[in-house]
Amino acid sequence: MQVLVSIIIVNFNCGKYIINCLKSIYDHSKGIDFEIILIDNGSVDNSLPEIRKKFPEIRIITNPHNIGFGAANNIGAKHAAGEYLFLLNPDTLLLNDCLSFFIRFLSAARNNVVSCGGRLETASGAYSVSFGNFPSLFQQFSDIGFKIFYKKFYIKHLSISPPCHFDTPQEVGYLSGANIFIKKDIFLKMNGFDERFFMYFEDTDLFFRLRNEGYKAYLLPAVKIVHYGDSALLPNGSFNYAKYAMAEKSKYLYFAKNIGSASVFLIKIFQVVSLVIHYFGRYRYNLCKMVRITLKPSPATIMSSLRDCQK
Repeated sequence: MQVLVSIIIVNFNCGKYIINCLKSIYDHSKGIDFEIILIDNGSVDNSLPEIRKKFPEIRIITNPHNIGFGAANNIGAKHAAGEYLFLLNPDTLLLNDCLSFFIRFLSAARNNVVSCGGRLETASGAYSVSFGNFPSLFQQFSDIGFKIFYKKFYIKHLSISPPCHFDTPQEVGYLSGANIFIKKDIFLKMNGFDERFFMYFEDTDLFFRLRNEGYKAYLLPAVKIVHYGDSALLPNGSFNYAKYAMAEKSKYLYFAKNIGSASVFLIKIFQVVSLVIHYFGRYRYNLCKMVRITLKPSPATIMSSLRDCQK
């Protein structure tokens, strides 16, 4: 069978969402030659038997344990037969014929436009982070609170999670890893995601490297996808320190790799100052623990609650 698009989904205990995600793909992808490759990262929620029963045509590759979001996507890309890759989170729902939108856009775009993504929404229809500017020291400094003095400039040029205030395709820095439509040959040329990022910032790093090679990415606001995501809070309402530690560790790797090792020292200072200033904010964090994680994310802390830290 001729395949135009290879949809790659990384599953890690997402049985709560993935069946509806798969149904939405088939409901909204009529007339498109596509395949679905599911990479399972050692799920223990019994989601695979149901997937095999309801979607026997899906290609499933199983890993004995969780090897990380980027590494699993890289495996899927190597097995893909499509001209395009659509990297899609399992906790999503397609709301329209996004594959047609993406294919038409990239087919008509200049050769250096190699990737696009859709507008992510919450289950209630509110905007969810879909794109952003690349992280920088100025952005980290601004996030302490100084951004209130140059709010418009910050949103347009610095924010790593700006709102989507446009109705037509717009060039962006990076696209959320929850939905990335990209030319397969370019993804493979870039060696995919850097697998040192277990989770978080692997998408930002990929697009930073793409930009350095002269490639561009666009957000298509007409394409709408529900992204349920995971709250930073655990079911009992406590803060997910493991998730926070993992995000911080990936952020430090991103800065060390793309900006310089000295930048990590500065952003740790910015983060500690920010934590102290905002201690009485929304979640009333345990300040000492947050500062300790910020200064040195602990692998033990991360792995102990990894099951609660899904992309």
